[in-house]
Amino acid sequence: MKYNISDLTEIQISALREVANIGIGNAVTSLSKMISKEVKIEVPDLKVELIEKVPEVAGGADTIVSGVIMQVAGDVDGYIMMMISESSVKTICSTITGEEDIDILSPLNQSLIEEVGHILAGSYVSSLSDFLGLNIKISTPMQTFDMLGAIIDHILIEMSKKAEHALLFDTLFMIEGHQMDGIFLTLFDPDSMDVVLERIDRMI
Repeated sequence: MKYNISDLTEIQISALREVANIGIGNAVTSLSKMISKEVKIEVPDLKVELIEKVPEVAGGADTIVSGVIMQVAGDVDGYIMMMISESSVKTICSTITGEEDIDILSPLNQSLIEEVGHILAGSYVSSLSDFLGLNIKISTPMQTFDMLGAIIDHILIEMSKKAEHALLFDTLFMIEGHQMDGIFLTLFDPDSMDVVLERIDRMI
């Protein structure tokens, strides 16, 4: 691995944050059209964390979250995940469907959260691809409802524990004035992270 991801420069972090903001901007348009409601999404911060520290930073390994997981392939390999707390999932589903008594495990609501995560991740990947001139594709989303630590462990097993660090974006949603939060997590293998950072360095 050429780059030390735990020691990124401020310019590199700013570029990665800009990609996320462009993607989120595109996602807002897509999501608003899908649900016919006003949507605002902010990415207030970007953190680079060791994988083992992600559950702690995100609220604890035992925290129950709804996770939307997609595999990334092409010029870079890895996974993108959208982690949304149980309370935020209920708020999202209630705001979109108009229902008050929300069963977040119902097929309809799981499909709804899956689609929200897919739009967010798809927009982010498209922005990353266009911004850096990379060929990147994502798989169909897989939705799971589990402890955060268990989800992270599962992904590391799938990646043969190649990833050491994660790019973690805190995400703030506003749908029709209702606020909810989530975490957008990107795990690239070391070679793929080198590709991303090399492209950023060329641009700057």
